[in-house]
Amino acid sequence: MLNFHLSVVQQIAILALQLGVIIFAAKFCGDFAKKLKMPSVLGELCAGIIIGPCVLGGAALAGKLIQWGIPLDAIHLENGLFGFTPDVVAHGVDEAGKEAAVTLKNITFQTYHSSLYALATIGSILLLFMSGLETDLRMFFRYSLVGTIVGIGGVIFSYFFGAGIGVYMLGLSWMDPVSMFLGILCTATSVGITARILSEKKKVDTPEGVTILAAAVIDDVLGVICLAVVVGIVGASSSGGTPAWGEIGITAAKCVGFWLVATAIGLLLARHIAKFLKIFKSPIIFASLSFGLALILAGIFEMNHLAMIIGAYVMGLSLSKTDISFAIQTALEPLAAFFVPIFFVVMGMLVDISVFAKMDVLKIGAVYALLAIIAKVLGCALPALFMNFNTIGSLRIGCGMIPRGEVALIIAGIGMTMGILDSNVFGIAIIMTLATTLFAPPLLSFTLSVGGKGTRKDEKDMSVVHTSFPFPSVMVTDFVLRRLIENLESEGYMLSHLDKDSGVLQIRKDNLSFALTKSPKEFVFESNPDEVPFIRAIMFESIVALHQDLEGLKKLANPEEIRKDYFDASAEVFAPENSKQIRTMIEKGLCLNSIIMDLKANTKEAVIKEMICRLAGNGLLLDKDLCEKDVLEREAIVSTCFQNGIALPHGRTDGVKELVAAVGINRNGYNFDAIDGKPSKIFVMCLSPKNSDGPHIEFVATVGSVLAKQENIDSILSAETPEEVFAILDIKK
Repeated sequence: MLNFHLSVVQQIAILALQLGVIIFAAKFCGDFAKKLKMPSVLGELCAGIIIGPCVLGGAALAGKLIQWGIPLDAIHLENGLFGFTPDVVAHGVDEAGKEAAVTLKNITFQTYHSSLYALATIGSILLLFMSGLETDLRMFFRYSLVGTIVGIGGVIFSYFFGAGIGVYMLGLSWMDPVSMFLGILCTATSVGITARILSEKKKVDTPEGVTILAAAVIDDVLGVICLAVVVGIVGASSSGGTPAWGEIGITAAKCVGFWLVATAIGLLLARHIAKFLKIFKSPIIFASLSFGLALILAGIFEMNHLAMIIGAYVMGLSLSKTDISFAIQTALEPLAAFFVPIFFVVMGMLVDISVFAKMDVLKIGAVYALLAIIAKVLGCALPALFMNFNTIGSLRIGCGMIPRGEVALIIAGIGMTMGILDSNVFGIAIIMTLATTLFAPPLLSFTLSVGGKGTRKDEKDMSVVHTSFPFPSVMVTDFVLRRLIENLESEGYMLSHLDKDSGVLQIRKDNLSFALTKSPKEFVFESNPDEVPFIRAIMFESIVALHQDLEGLKKLANPEEIRKDYFDASAEVFAPENSKQIRTMIEKGLCLNSIIMDLKANTKEAVIKEMICRLAGNGLLLDKDLCEKDVLEREAIVSTCFQNGIALPHGRTDGVKELVAAVGINRNGYNFDAIDGKPSKIFVMCLSPKNSDGPHIEFVATVGSVLAKQENIDSILSAETPEEVFAILDIKK
């Protein structure tokens, strides 16, 4: 173990500094990548390279800062925030029992910054645990055979393409340890990168997503077996003997057997584990305990020569079909938002870009990287083409299997500690790892963005039925959904968050499981036939309860009576705590070109359409027709024409991306069913996105309270320019 010559408190202080810098770097670079239409993981990887020991975080920059008078040495950062001491050496023992030393930076990073690397490892475990929870278990089993074949194809192609570099470019034999290690390095798949992209794109539970994750697990298991075989061959060769194929076979069988047995036990005990965890009532507590189980299983897998991330994925997969899986995902999201970016930034730090300075290493590394990408695409996509996947689906699978990441670095480190790989070959491996890690996210993201299904034909599950419920309007659909959710929760069902993109709500309780797909005017339930009676019953009770609520609301008050008191002319101007934010929205949403000084329309519907046409002409609408429809539907419920000649038509709609407003004035006025029977002369319309959490009602209330004062009404009617009208509506006054 390395001696840092620092107190424990100083080490913790430096770790705190490192984490703070990593969090900010991950956030800024991740958001920047999103703005470029790239996955955030790519930005986080680049952040690691930038702030890592080979660039800004190393001794070179630290030395210059010290020369400029910044006392980094006083806080023990003379070698940089993420740098190394010059004599840092990682020690290991090779198969012959001789001590081997490794001085390469990307290996010593794991030892020198062991605390930081440990936190990053927790991030990888958490990421794969969450990916397992998101996996559709039924689909996983349906595509497990496909995943196995795809994984084997990727391993075979990758091994021979990688070993071929040693044979044809380094002049070695196929059985040379270096060639074999290059082959193994090429087979490894970093499922963490792919899992992150699939999760961001909501594609984990698609046929392609499930196949990729299943194939990646197979890859890791086969990679461990291949590594055991090569290590056995190298150990036998170095001692002058012959490989102990029996022992190697036993090791391989143990790896496969342990993985299969652990998965089977996890699936069998999942319901009992969930039942035990629910004793603690609080979702935060049983989510923490479930992650604790994932950590335990990850540690057990590592001690049995399998990757920790496989153990974490097995635990997540086991709990994926339980009714607490949604609560676990929701509770762990903040933890994942902290740890997962750390993992990818630290993985970027492992890259030593100094290898690019050697032209021969750079040339061979570039060829190696290209072949590594081609090998995975061909090795995984070709088998998928014969397993009901079409061209785009096969390409998605192939691209999802490209990244090597930390798995390849770990295997390369083993090769270094055994004395098999020298610095040049290690540099070649680094280039391949870097290229596959950086190119995989945009390639996979692009193929996922291409429209269309990835399978040739849908494989219908005869055990699944669809039950639909149509509704007369969007508003009724939303009301029924709220009541349905309340009834399901009162029955003890666990619900996922409603996916805004797909409109899917997952619903579970014990062994019961079904899904609800919500469209604007319809519910479609996907369930087993046995669950249909319950679905019909809960929907009937929800609609009856909603009907009772509406009857009670009718008795409570008449909308027309409420409309009379909507604005009190004697009230002060509405000024909530975020009035500054509302003023900003007025200034942003209401432009001078949206103020119509002389309305031409002479009916309520025509006025609304004229104002919407003005907004559309200013380029402020996404869908003009949808905006008209939503505002008119809102107006049909109860009129927004108030007293004193004021009308405030408004609505929430998907036809806009942010709050927009328009003002229309007709000094003669129209008879629009106003409360006091007087003509309406001033119209202020605002539109907001349906899913926006910005102040929509507050905007309407603020404008309405301004117009509740007769002097403001008179000022607007006597105004001659849009600038004058805008100044009156500005709530700064």
